[in-house]
Order: sequence, then C-alpha cells, then structure tokens
Amino acid sequence: MTALSQHLENLSRAWLAQGLPSREQVVRSGRDLIRWKQESGNQGLWSKSPRLLTATLDDGIGQGIEIIHLFAEVMGMQIIPVGLVRPAEAIVAACLEHRPEYVGLTVLQLDSEEELARVGHRLPAGTCLIAGGPAFRHDPDMAHRCGVHYVAANVAYFIDYVLKRAVPQGDEEITAT
Repeated sequence: MTALSQHLENLSRAWLAQGLPSREQVVRSGRDLIRWKQESGNQGLWSKSPRLLTATLDDGIGQGIEIIHLFAEVMGMQIIPVGLVRPAEAIVAACLEHRPEYVGLTVLQLDSEEELARVGHRLPAGTCLIAGGPAFRHDPDMAHRCGVHYVAANVAYFIDYVLKRAVPQGDEEITAT
C-alpha cells in the first residue's frame, strides 16, 4: 500500500464511521493532500492515470461534483468535466470519444431517471458508472434499473470504492469492470 492510498483509506474510513465534516473541512483535507503530494513528488495511485468523466444531469450548481473532482485529483485521475445539467446524449458522446474508465454523475431528481438510463445503458464496455445524489436515497432501485455500477452517497464512499478498485502503482493495466 502506498503512502497516498494509506492517507486516503484513513480519511475515508474516518468519514464513513463518523460522518463527513463540514464542506470547508472536506475541501481543506483535499487541498492538504494535494499539497502533500506536490511536496513528496507523489503522482497518484496509478502509473497510468484512469480517466474520470463527470457531469450532472439536473444539478446546476455542482458542489458535489467539485468535491469529487478534488479527490479524483488527489488520487491522480485524469478528470474530463462535461459540465452541469448535461443531456444524456452529450455525456454518452463524450464517453465514446474519451473512453473513460469511470463516469461520475450527480442525479438530484427522480424525474431524471430516463436520462440516467440513457447514459447507463449506452456506456462503452469497461466503463464504470458511479452516481450520487439524493435521487438514490428516495429510490434505491433506480441505480439497478439505470445501469449504475455504484452509488456513492458522498465523497467518502467514492474514495473507498475507487481505492478498492485501484491498480497499485507500477502495475500495467487498469481494468474497469
């Protein structure tokens, strides 16, 4: 286990056990880890950075996706932001163009299910769809119906999930299944 993965695991475990601190503290933790990475010369969890394509279906503010971007940067992912309140067609087109290992979506409203399904059922093979947002608290089965591989209730769940799937530094391949 690398020092970075240990830092991230400790952080996510604490947040999963105790709940997230304030947004300001979460941001500070992410920035502190980026500073630590720069000072220590750490490039990230992988020798070849996986791509994370992000968008929101119905969130015009994007506070959650900003936090995901911050910790994806900490982990060493290449971030491809598609934008806020994007239609399924634009997200799928970007996926076909960039072939990301991961797609991260925010879904606030239950009435975005049709758009989410259009994304989830049309992703390229090997792309893992991670979604978050209150819609999944109201309808936990929506994820399954729409082809979502994992629902991240918050950034701690995102970190934990990615760490469990990460190929350690020095390995050749990244497999997103």
